[in-house]
Amino acid sequence: MTKKVLGSENTQYGFYGTINSYNSAEETEQKWAEAFTTLLDLSGLSPVEIRTYLDSRSGRKLADCCNDAKNDVKTEILRLYFNWIEDDLYECRVKELQNPSRILFGTVMKDEIRKQNVVILCEGDKKYRKEKYFKVIDQDENIYITRMDFLTSID
Repeated sequence: MTKKVLGSENTQYGFYGTINSYNSAEETEQKWAEAFTTLLDLSGLSPVEIRTYLDSRSGRKLADCCNDAKNDVKTEILRLYFNWIEDDLYECRVKELQNPSRILFGTVMKDEIRKQNVVILCEGDKKYRKEKYFKVIDQDENIYITRMDFLTSID
């Protein structure tokens, strides 16, 4: 199924305008489409909601991160999504887990986004969200938050 990528309505500012300041028109279009489809896949929001987000001040912040990074746009968004992008998308500024439990503490799982093994530190809910979240640590001792649907058991 082809994903519908909507054009920017804020080509002077937001994600598009900021990316365009450092790239050719062709590269800007490619990076816009890559950011758009990546956020569409991760968030489950509508194309209009994704465009609104990318055209906002948060989109500009995301573009700055993508311009500063050595990674491609998709890799950078995957790296930052659970750190702050998802909170911006859902206007949920609470970054820490609520109601942590120790049920899965210490379980080793495979992070399908980052393609690496992680150890679960705690689980809980994020305010205003229904899904369970897990705080995990990777082999490089990076601690981050992810959802259960991106973790799989190690056989």
